[in-house]
Amino acid sequence: MSRIESINISPGGIPKVSIESIEVVETGLVGDGHDHAKHRTPLQAVSLLDAELLDALRVESTLPLVAGSLGENLTLRGVGVQRLGAGDRLHVGDEAGVVLEITRVRPPCYVLDALSPSFKRELWNRIGMYARVVRAGSIRTGDRVGIELLAADARPLVREPGGGCIDGASIARSILTTHGMPPLSSPDAAITSAGCPEEPGS
Repeated sequence: MSRIESINISPGGIPKVSIESIEVVETGLVGDGHDHAKHRTPLQAVSLLDAELLDALRVESTLPLVAGSLGENLTLRGVGVQRLGAGDRLHVGDEAGVVLEITRVRPPCYVLDALSPSFKRELWNRIGMYARVVRAGSIRTGDRVGIELLAADARPLVREPGGGCIDGASIARSILTTHGMPPLSSPDAAITSAGCPEEPGS
């Protein structure tokens, strides 16, 4: 079942701490903070990460990573966020529940240095997505997550790393496929380009 495995918030920075339930508003999760003003935008209201990718990174890095360790707000199991494109939507809970729309790839940034100084170069295209809030409401750990495929651009949405950074898109695809989530059909579109390492506060 596609579901919320963990809801995570913090006053700012990492790790974010798992909680049972929360209100979601246009600006994000109530009570969640950001260390940098550039995060305070409706286009990055909620950060999403596949639990399967977190599990794989825990094994790969040998670090004791848990939900929220990488700064994501929602850790999702069985969803395959990293397969989605800008405009695809997630429906959380019942028919009147929260609706989130994928907006951007989440790039790794310097705050991850606290875990590993290599993460900001190694985790491109496998550390999740940002979403805007289309419909606000309450969510709980364990809520079902449905996917509505609406993207007009590339799926999966990726950012092309520069400066010697590693593109993890193929790693993410392999891990999610292994867990029964094959790549989704994709419209043609250009890849979004970005440098590396990401500037502070990304």
